[in-house]
Parts: sequence; C-alpha cells; structure tokens
Amino acid sequence: MPTVFRRRRSEATREVADAFVGFVRTVERIERAKASLLAAVPGGRGGGLAPAEALAGFEAGLLDARREMDGWRAADLEMDWERCSIGLEEASRRAEHLRLKASPEGYEQLYGTLADLLDPLEAFVLALERFDELGLP
Repeated sequence: MPTVFRRRRSEATREVADAFVGFVRTVERIERAKASLLAAVPGGRGGGLAPAEALAGFEAGLLDARREMDGWRAADLEMDWERCSIGLEEASRRAEHLRLKASPEGYEQLYGTLADLLDPLEAFVLALERFDELGLP
C-alpha cells in the first residue's frame, strides 16, 4: 500500500494505542500456550514433554489469552478482534477434541496435529498487520 494512504505511527488514535497494549498481553499468553504445545515435539536428546501435559498447558494458555481479549477490543479493530476471538475458540475446540477423542500415532501425525491446532491462531498475525495499518507498533 502506498505510504500516502498509511497513517504515520504518531497518528494512531489513543484507543488503538491502548488496544495495542492489550493485544500484546493477549499474544504473550498465546505464545506461552504455543511453547507449551511445541514442547511435545521430540528434540535433541529428549523425547519431548508428554503430549497430554503439553496439551494441558496449551489449553490453559488459550484460556489465559481469552481472559485478555477484551483488553484490546476497539471500534477500529472490531473485525480483527472477532476473527481472533473465533480463532481462539476454534483452537480451543480442536485441543479439546484431541484431548477427548483423538491421539496422534507417531511423529508424522503429531506434527500435522500440532499444525492443525495452531492454524486458527494465524488470525493474530492478520490483526498485527491491521495495527500496522493503523500506525502501530
């Protein structure tokens, strides 16, 4: 997008600037959730965290992120907020399904399952792009 159409960073509204602070808190919780989940991936010398334990940490992190969501709800970001809210709900639904009904068999299926769990959280990448369009970060 040409720079003539973009707001400069100093032109972000106060509401958007405040929302960005809440967005960062939410994303920090999501990143912790993702780190917990990815700890199940075997690496180096270890076999990774037990999948059930990693999944429990992921679900707890998503719940923490859900609690932070209202901290960044703003009129200029409503569509992005909704998309992220739906993404969180979908990631939580998938994690619950995995916990209750499915169990990956082998590492190849584990990697695919982890990717499926994380996919709905891509909405937060799009929201970050929207903050950039509005003059932040």
